[in-house]
Amino acid sequence: MVESLQESLNKFCVPDYGKTHRSPETYWTVARYCSENLVELVTDYDRASGNPQMLREIRNDIDYYLRRYHEYCIQQRDGIQAHYHEVDAEEQCDFEHLIPASRIRDLLLANVITVEQALNAPTVRLSRSKHVALRSSGWGSRTPNMWQPFLRYTGVFEARYQTYDGTVIDPVTWTLEDHYRHFQHLTIE
Repeated sequence: MVESLQESLNKFCVPDYGKTHRSPETYWTVARYCSENLVELVTDYDRASGNPQMLREIRNDIDYYLRRYHEYCIQQRDGIQAHYHEVDAEEQCDFEHLIPASRIRDLLLANVITVEQALNAPTVRLSRSKHVALRSSGWGSRTPNMWQPFLRYTGVFEARYQTYDGTVIDPVTWTLEDHYRHFQHLTIE
């Protein structure tokens, strides 16, 4: 005899999944999980070229895994919180992608950058007022220069930046190659 939905609901017990505590192992697990899913999604995207809705769904999934990694392994990670921090920010800061996340996704899909590079695309803790000014200026989801990502802020506001580990950088000359070279220790391998 088949149980009714009500009977099944009445017998249901909420599972206890337990809690996890952040550790090098949990960061590695999230990084590996996101990386493996992104590799698979890029392959799926290449195969789904004739179905525009499927392509949109895969892009949405890629966005999810990139943001999940950025949130868990960078933004919420003690001692990091972003690759770069605005020096002397005197107000609440926002987590900001120096190269918009949608552009990072598109670069990944075009095989211009690797999964590892997409996961560690440059992020910054930027004062909220400067983040608002960036969006108001029209540069919220665009960038004029991916090679020198800090140039996106030029003409909108002035600020000084340092890496989360205290290295002061020159935003005018700092390149994406400098970024990846400096942060190669954040790799998931």
